[in-house]
Amino acid sequence: MMGKSRTLFSLAWTVALTGSMLAGCGKASEPAATSGQAAASSVKPAADFPKKPIELIVPYATGGGTDVTARTLANAVSKYLPNQQTVVTVNKPGASGVIGLGEVFQAKPDGYKISMATIGNLAIQPNYGKTPYSYDSFEPILIANSVPHILAVQADAPWKTVDEWLDYVQKNPNAFSYSTPGQGNTQHLNMEGVALKDGLKLKHVPFDGAAPAITALLGGHVHGAVVQVHEAKPQVDAGALRILANIGTSKAEAIKDVPLLHERGYIGYNAWTGIVAPKGTPPEAVAILHDAFKKALEDPETVNEFKKIGIEPAYSGPDEFKKIAEETYKSTRDVATKVGLIK
Repeated sequence: MMGKSRTLFSLAWTVALTGSMLAGCGKASEPAATSGQAAASSVKPAADFPKKPIELIVPYATGGGTDVTARTLANAVSKYLPNQQTVVTVNKPGASGVIGLGEVFQAKPDGYKISMATIGNLAIQPNYGKTPYSYDSFEPILIANSVPHILAVQADAPWKTVDEWLDYVQKNPNAFSYSTPGQGNTQHLNMEGVALKDGLKLKHVPFDGAAPAITALLGGHVHGAVVQVHEAKPQVDAGALRILANIGTSKAEAIKDVPLLHERGYIGYNAWTGIVAPKGTPPEAVAILHDAFKKALEDPETVNEFKKIGIEPAYSGPDEFKKIAEETYKSTRDVATKVGLIK
């Protein structure tokens, strides 16, 4: 949105951010590993772009999955950009990723300020009416990865399989409590989707991030935790936690033998992460950025760095990214409405 609409959105954003944000940070459609929808690539690149460093906003704190993804790509992409230009990452956390993404929404559409965008801040948070933008307010560049969410329990928990767990929660309403990194986020909506299908009654305990959600499980304050695969991997490898189910939309090498509930007809969302530019960014600039980041994503060093933390590259081009964002927005809105998160 541009001009007057952008100004009105800016005012709405300023007011909205004074309230508390529902946490967020899919799948209506799984990002394709070999998607060829990069329509922007067919546009002839502009010879003078980029002629200065590009700023990549990371709307979350340092050390998290989005931050690691951004820094890994930024380190690799410079060798593929014209004119030997670089990409500089800048963390702008706050309001469940809305502050950083909102800054890029307001930025000049020249390709020199872009942002990491996640299922949470791009496709889910706009459902709650506290963002200056919507899911379609940007120029999509590409999706870089897509990580399943898992349901983890303590290693000595009485449920050894997901079927034992489903049987227990069906027979014992409100007896099972689970933690997530926040109210109304992807992990929460994943579990609400499971509950909706079978009419289950579960106790949700939201925390401010994955680390405290896992700590609560380790301390016995909740019975389970729903987090991304790599967030629980250290505790699983150490034998403290056990993964009962993959509640995302795709299998991952690290949990290839874990049951995928999506295959049983349950609603599921992966935590996808991509890169966007302000609406109106010239197609030539979008094409150059897409091509460079795609090559960075395929770079062996990038693949190796992702593998170290349990993240697998999952490329989707601009057209597919646009479709995924729209479908995720609509699907999560439906779930959030049914469980009372949207009135």
